[in-house]
Amino acid sequence: MSYTLYQGTRLGLALKEALEEMEEYDQINPRVRRAILQTFDNTICDTFENQVDNSLTLRADRLWSFRFCDSVWQLLLKNVEFLAANGSLVASVNGKVKIVACDARKSDKR
Repeated sequence: MSYTLYQGTRLGLALKEALEEMEEYDQINPRVRRAILQTFDNTICDTFENQVDNSLTLRADRLWSFRFCDSVWQLLLKNVEFLAANGSLVASVNGKVKIVACDARKSDKR
């Protein structure tokens, strides 16, 4: 099972827009578009699982809201700092940040 949440990222949205445009001009059919998006989802999941070994620490001024449903956590944080393993600041976001985290054990059942 792969999650489709990566289609909501900037890269995923750009891919969807390009595929929809290609479908509109009859360059691909809907079945091919769905297959490409499924491959995108599987590739992103596999990449995070097998090739990314870095970790970040989050520090936020406030946990705005949180939700856990169907093994998916959604966190809405305010004024967030992303710190590398050595403690150095990677990024800082003033405002709200939404984090979606899925249960990795469910994705193993693909």
